[in-house]
Amino acid sequence: MKSDKFTMRCVSCGTTLPDMRAWFSEGQQCPHCSSRQGVCDFSDGYRQLKTLTGRDRHPQSLWHYLPYLPLYNAENIVSYQEGIVDIDRWDFVELFAREHYGINCRVYAHRNDQNPATGTFKDLAGTMVASVLKENGFTKYVAASTGNIANAFAKYLASAGIELFAFIPKGSSPFQVSSIKSYGQHVYRVEGDYSRAKTLAAEFAATNNIPLAAGNFDPMRVEAKKTMVYEWLRQMDEMPTVYMQALSGGTGPIGIQKSLDELKTAGLSFKPPRQILVQSDKCAPMAQAWEKAKKLGFPENWLNDYPVIENPETEIQTLSTGNPTTYPVIAKLVRESGGEIISGEENLAVLMARMVALETSTIIGPAASIPVAGLFKALRRGMIRDGDIVLINVGEGASRAPEFMSKLAWENTTVKSLEDIKPNGNSIYRNKLWMELDKHLTT
Repeated sequence: MKSDKFTMRCVSCGTTLPDMRAWFSEGQQCPHCSSRQGVCDFSDGYRQLKTLTGRDRHPQSLWHYLPYLPLYNAENIVSYQEGIVDIDRWDFVELFAREHYGINCRVYAHRNDQNPATGTFKDLAGTMVASVLKENGFTKYVAASTGNIANAFAKYLASAGIELFAFIPKGSSPFQVSSIKSYGQHVYRVEGDYSRAKTLAAEFAATNNIPLAAGNFDPMRVEAKKTMVYEWLRQMDEMPTVYMQALSGGTGPIGIQKSLDELKTAGLSFKPPRQILVQSDKCAPMAQAWEKAKKLGFPENWLNDYPVIENPETEIQTLSTGNPTTYPVIAKLVRESGGEIISGEENLAVLMARMVALETSTIIGPAASIPVAGLFKALRRGMIRDGDIVLINVGEGASRAPEFMSKLAWENTTVKSLEDIKPNGNSIYRNKLWMELDKHLTT
């Protein structure tokens, strides 16, 4: 195996390791300062990125970017053609912005619900982790999850012949448990919240000497997520001025910064998009911390001042990170980008999903509905400006949450004869949805 493709560098102290195998041998942390924030630096100076992001390219998966991913041998790739998904234009939001706020903007949706494996943004992490573990000879892996990442790991690791031991909060969807088990993987529902699941997962991994999923700072996950920016350039040929996603832990924003750093090295310098990250209002510790810091003028030590929500009472378990240990890093990135961390009303999730389905024929999941609610809030609060290019990450499809999908029907009509059938047409349904949104925005 070559060892000159990339090196691992500690973000905190700059210590370098020769490759991913060395990173694993040190327990996935810096041997000097014990930091778990490691990044991959590629040796050829990113000289091929201009070519790889060209509009004339037609890749099959994120592994199109293999020269800048931490894998040596393409034979170790475990893939379901993930990461190369459509970016749709949402002109219905553009029309709303013009008519209600006089804002001319373009709105795009990065359709991560189209990832072929599990229909979520987590498939990018799944392919990366499975491929790297396979190449480095691991046969077992431990992860704590609120649901979606464990499902992605379960599928990809099963394809690689690797056992997964998943620890998820007891309140997670039974569908998630069944899905993980269907791949022949191990899943344990933990009494308590996500923080408790992470604690037990770490103890189990240490006791049994098994690699542990390193959370949002995991360099494998960051390397996977950075490829979405390359896809923006390949498909859009420009950088959005605003990026929005649902926020739980925050690997996506970290991946965005990593890709921007690489593009700059390749001579492609872009202004970072303003990151407007959206938490469910039922579990919004980062949004609460941000709002407090903003009111106080971002005082000294504001990055370390955030609440911890024990056992958050949210129906969207994939966003239920009550102890936001990544806040200091995420909040710093958001502020540097000129962005915001806000909350989206969870009670609007069904309305948002219904509206997107009607206007775009796309059925999104509950977590993806939160940044849509956040988009309308951002418009109302003046966070979206005239001329903005807004890109919203559709992180999951509704197939990941059948309980949620069952709520999307507008009406259930039972008929006995033709006389009972009185079709109203989509126009009445559309008007009803927009009237409901207008009512919410004006209260």
